[in-house]
Amino acid sequence: MDNQKSETPCCNPSAPEYLIGDLEKMKGDAIGDTLYSERWVLKTLMKIIKYSDDSWNEELESELCALWDMTLEKDVVNFLMDQNIFLIVTDALQISLNNRFIEILVGILGNMCCQEYVRIELLKCEDTITFLLKLFDRPEPHILIQLVRLLHSIAWDLVKESGFSAVWLESELSNSRLSKHIFFILNSSTNEELLCCVLEFLNTLCGLEISDKDFSQYFCSPEMITGMIECWKELYSGWSLDENFPSKALCKAASQWTTVLTSFTGYETGRTILCHHGVPLGQICKRIIQRPDDCIDDILISSLSVLDTIINVFFDSDILKRVLYLLNMLLNMQSYDETNKFNRDSDGLEALLLNCIEGYCLSASTKVVQTVLHEALSSCPENHVLLFWKSVNDKQADDPGERAI
Repeated sequence: MDNQKSETPCCNPSAPEYLIGDLEKMKGDAIGDTLYSERWVLKTLMKIIKYSDDSWNEELESELCALWDMTLEKDVVNFLMDQNIFLIVTDALQISLNNRFIEILVGILGNMCCQEYVRIELLKCEDTITFLLKLFDRPEPHILIQLVRLLHSIAWDLVKESGFSAVWLESELSNSRLSKHIFFILNSSTNEELLCCVLEFLNTLCGLEISDKDFSQYFCSPEMITGMIECWKELYSGWSLDENFPSKALCKAASQWTTVLTSFTGYETGRTILCHHGVPLGQICKRIIQRPDDCIDDILISSLSVLDTIINVFFDSDILKRVLYLLNMLLNMQSYDETNKFNRDSDGLEALLLNCIEGYCLSASTKVVQTVLHEALSSCPENHVLLFWKSVNDKQADDPGERAI
């Protein structure tokens, strides 16, 4: 046994001579450090260049999907950029009516746009951008998902203020084309993935501030609020009140939905439009804040912000009860400093929620008809009523250090 062990090779055996030549050929044909073949990619690009809808078949679809997957590799992206991929795709898109073909090509560009320099180069190709935006006119969910994904990656660069030009975006916004496309999707689509994609894109756009310009104003319209309401109904029609959101995707979408509405509360026109749709918005936000007790998150905070904005047209005693219940729970969770004063230095969600609840209580004390307010408070536990007036006093206090305890 010892002799056998000593004779065992301590490294991998060399490749047989008859394979060495093939391995060298494969290495020479590889794209960068990948195992993908330049020759195969070039052949596939030629099929795109020569494409007609009559040539579509399962084999071509499989090859294009493989190329789509390959564009997750940076070396493959670099190779495609060297082949002038934007021109190839733009020309192909203009001659095709095949939805699956279009979806794959837009998806390829979307994957490539994960690389920052690709996004920079794409913005220089006005013809490509112009044609991509025209794809919003095609009511095909899978195409729109890839299109929104691609445009969102570009919009995110604007959020980062990394020197990207916003000319193309401002042009689409100023003439209302983009907002109309987004409204149409939110108002009419039944595709969950598409609705979630659009909400994410809209949330990013509403968070843009370039040259002191708040982009959310481009999207705040009665039509858009109607679309937001219809979108919510579509996504959450089966949501049970005694549960949290049914999936991570829908929880994320709810966060973006409420955040978009909150972005409209920062200016008078936005507040007016929200109040005009106050009843349906209030009913939705009421459901959100009545989720299970442990739900303290940005969705809850944004929902309370919207309820505060529309309190003139939508006040519900059940909402006030819930707010005071949350306030009581929140105060029991908080820590106090050595002087027994509440520590407000925390940047956590609890501090944001407390501030939001105090704001809602103050609004209720000043904007709700007093007889209605007192009737609502009369049905609350006595300690919750005391917390309500304490919050009002705290919010009105000029010096936070003088808050009542």
